[in-house]
Amino acid sequence: APGGGGEGGAGEEGGRPQLPGVGHFERRGLTQSELVRVQGYLQPGRPAERLFRVKEAWMTRGDIATLAPLTWLNDEVINCFVELLRQHASEAEQAGEPLPKVHIFSSLFYTKLAESPEYTYGNVRRWTKRAKVDLFSRDLVIVPINQGNSHWTLGLINLRQKRFEFIDSMHGSDGGRLAVLRRYLKDEHQDKKGAPLDLGEDWVDISYTAADGTPRQTNGFDCGMFMSRAAEHLVRGVLVDFTQDDMPDFRRRMILELAQSRLAH
Repeated sequence: APGGGGEGGAGEEGGRPQLPGVGHFERRGLTQSELVRVQGYLQPGRPAERLFRVKEAWMTRGDIATLAPLTWLNDEVINCFVELLRQHASEAEQAGEPLPKVHIFSSLFYTKLAESPEYTYGNVRRWTKRAKVDLFSRDLVIVPINQGNSHWTLGLINLRQKRFEFIDSMHGSDGGRLAVLRRYLKDEHQDKKGAPLDLGEDWVDISYTAADGTPRQTNGFDCGMFMSRAAEHLVRGVLVDFTQDDMPDFRRRMILELAQSRLAH
């Protein structure tokens, strides 16, 4: 069953840090009518054809085509899915569900912060103000990272457990990205709270590996889906325990979720 907000998740197991999350999330199968609807969106056609809206953004046939098997997801799909995660998190919080209190940045955040062309806090200084969120009231801050426009990974600022965490479905190193998030949190605290933030020895950096049981992709196409579904599991407060075998279903499911502007159960 979903959970994990109250105690901050699984913590550590056998001395190794574990991603936050409790319990396996059991997904229902898609119905035949849902599968037919999904296949309709995947039919060939004009790439610019508008299919449906997610909030204010139109999803085109070209966007949805990136959810076909063995295809790289584009930024539009990922950011529209981020909107669904934000909506789910907000509704759960308003309903008083015992889930982590999260904030999720768009895929543009890290690029603006760290790669335009170098670390520049001023580029993102107003982002949390515009979103009307106090990061320091959150349990978890989720940061999608587009590495070199060729690989999706996920950075986490785990305020509850005092961790900067990095999830890579290829199990690579963070490449200095956790240091960027550490610097950002200090700058954000100084700017919004008017005081320095002590990130001493009790704050740790963790890059998850195969030894931690985090999901690993086995092809060169599914990093965006691994990243997106890892973020979803964190929002739901459940274990990040899916595998490569789940990817075809996850792709079909994401088309349906975007079309109905709501996460599927």
